[in-house]
Amino acid sequence: MKPVLFVLIFAAMGSACFAGTAVYLTGDVAADFLKSPTAQEIVRTFSSPDQLFFWGGGWEVVIKKIGIGGTYLANFLRDPSSLWWLDWYGQAFFLSFHAFGAAAFIDPFVQAGIGSAGRVLLDHWTGPADGNLYISIFPMLTGGLNVNLANFQVGAKLTWTPFMTPPPVTDFTTYPLGSFQVTLSTGVWLGRR
Repeated sequence: MKPVLFVLIFAAMGSACFAGTAVYLTGDVAADFLKSPTAQEIVRTFSSPDQLFFWGGGWEVVIKKIGIGGTYLANFLRDPSSLWWLDWYGQAFFLSFHAFGAAAFIDPFVQAGIGSAGRVLLDHWTGPADGNLYISIFPMLTGGLNVNLANFQVGAKLTWTPFMTPPPVTDFTTYPLGSFQVTLSTGVWLGRR
């Protein structure tokens, strides 16, 4: 799966020479919210030194106004009993629509796709998966805004996760992801207008 993803990304980068095509490569940070956050809650969360964030990166290929992409984020945490856990949050695959087209200076967009979130114990694994591994898969809808400046991009998006479920035909415990996630990103875009 990973080699195919890399081939797709590099092929998409090669296609960036076509007018109206852009490839976004971003560094991202996301926060999880149980319910729809207000602007004040978002600012307070992202300015808190004690907040646990998901960190990682993303990619997206936009041809004219339609794009495909993904975002893959994680964090490491140590619980009170000194055990290390890895949490992840991934917008595994999404389709997007960019109202003003690829690489527009002001770029409002919407996305729809599927994602996965989970937590796995990194040390002292004991017994069955129950209690050591939590996994959720979910559909998602996202709205956001990018600002593109001379091949440099900053953006923000709000993702709504209507429901979560364990992977089919498994008995994993569902990871308790909130209904909303706010992601801030910065990165580069390659392409031509």
